[in-house]
Amino acid sequence: MEKLKKAAAEAVFWLHFALVAVWFGLFLAPESLWSGKISFHFWFILIAVAMQFGWGFLMLPITKKYRMVCPLTTLMQLLRGYNISDERNNNHSCIKEFFHRIGKPVPKKAVTISTFVSLGIVTLQYFFLH
Repeated sequence: MEKLKKAAAEAVFWLHFALVAVWFGLFLAPESLWSGKISFHFWFILIAVAMQFGWGFLMLPITKKYRMVCPLTTLMQLLRGYNISDERNNNHSCIKEFFHRIGKPVPKKAVTISTFVSLGIVTLQYFFLH
């Protein structure tokens, strides 16, 4: 069963990575190839950020701290054996882990800033270019 949990956690990690790759990859896709790209990108990022805020709020009674938390991160860390109240669960970043895996560690603050900068950019695109 332990191997199955480890494999499932790794699958969730790569699913999470794929979603993040779409998140940032859409900035590189020209709108001329997909007329609805700006709208899709805006709603994709807005919903993802809202889910993280909402999940963080739902976890507040358990963690006793408010943080933006991705539900996929919680699932991945639970599969790895970390309790929800464990700092390794509610303070983990998939993006940070990915960069650590490839030998290019980034600070968690950089991940948080990139989240809000990208949300800001797609919001501006949505309201002014769409």
